[in-house]
Amino acid sequence: MEWGNLPGEMIEEIFSWVPAKSLSRFQSTSKHWQALLKSESFAKKHSANNAPDEDPLSIMLIDYRVFLVRINLHDDPPSVKVAYQFNLKDPDHKSSQVAAIRKVFHCDGLLLCTTKDKRLVVWNPCSGETKWVKPRDRYKKHDYYALGSSCKQYKILRVDSQKILPIKNKYEIYDLTSDSWRVLGATTDWFLAKYRRGGISFKGNTYWVATWSHTDFLLSFDFSTEMFQSLSLPHPYSHSISALSVVGENKLCLLGTSRIYYSSRDLHVSETTCWVGNSLGSIMSWSELLTVKDHSEVNLNGLSFLADEQSKTLVYCNQSPKNNKIVHIVRGDTYVKVDPLDRSSTIRPSSSSSLLLNYVPSLVQIKQGKSACDL
Repeated sequence: MEWGNLPGEMIEEIFSWVPAKSLSRFQSTSKHWQALLKSESFAKKHSANNAPDEDPLSIMLIDYRVFLVRINLHDDPPSVKVAYQFNLKDPDHKSSQVAAIRKVFHCDGLLLCTTKDKRLVVWNPCSGETKWVKPRDRYKKHDYYALGSSCKQYKILRVDSQKILPIKNKYEIYDLTSDSWRVLGATTDWFLAKYRRGGISFKGNTYWVATWSHTDFLLSFDFSTEMFQSLSLPHPYSHSISALSVVGENKLCLLGTSRIYYSSRDLHVSETTCWVGNSLGSIMSWSELLTVKDHSEVNLNGLSFLADEQSKTLVYCNQSPKNNKIVHIVRGDTYVKVDPLDRSSTIRPSSSSSLLLNYVPSLVQIKQGKSACDL
């Protein structure tokens, strides 16, 4: 579906949750959009949906579905509201069946999704535009993927994680412009724990917390040079569970937890620390943002999080086999658990993993053509 074919009420609903400072770039798209965004009805809806300081939009993966959510840190207690449910249409079914999404990677408003039946798709959830990507050979259960860009030319990195020791990871690149896969010559022996394989997109490149020779480090992949680079973590770094996020638009954020074994799947968190990083070439400098002590359990399937510098608030998503309150909000002595879908406590929690990411609706189109560098 193209942007111009979207129902007006759908456009109005989605954009009513977009911060005002981000709306101006959408008004020049068409006269229709300009009229809609300047209408009195839209102004009222936008005012109702946006807090005074305009908390950013986020997306969540819950029960194999993608939701647009608003996290309001100004409420007491803080709240999480589902604004919209995005549905990924399954082209393998003639009916309007929705594809079940197992993993999501976000870059520039585009989502790289792995479906429950091991298919790969690039999706702009606002426009509904998709590109289903066929494998060069076949997709494997333990593959993991990243979406990045070079001069707005988008590429997919596929990591073929070898389970046999010694570890020798293999890589492929898919170019959306040429619609083709190619093998990268490099093989590496660093290790990514299962809960760290999601990675995060930052300024077009991808970052993970990796391990080599029992030492953790920050690993990046540059989609322009198609090369990996190792960067430093805060020193000393003795945290066992790690995750990455982006603060604002230009800062990388690291979360690390110390833990005590609690049960076979859940770990009791004794301390969680967030750092904000600044890159100086190949050197990373880190400053501590906040530390939270003794507040929850963390599932070994991993966690995703957002952090607010101004209010010193940590918001993280963590699936629990005990209840459906998967969003945890921690600020000072305040600790709140929320189920964005407001499900009954009698409903059995899903076995699917959940995900929380910053998100801004994008005008990026998924199409073939010349790279922006050639224009």
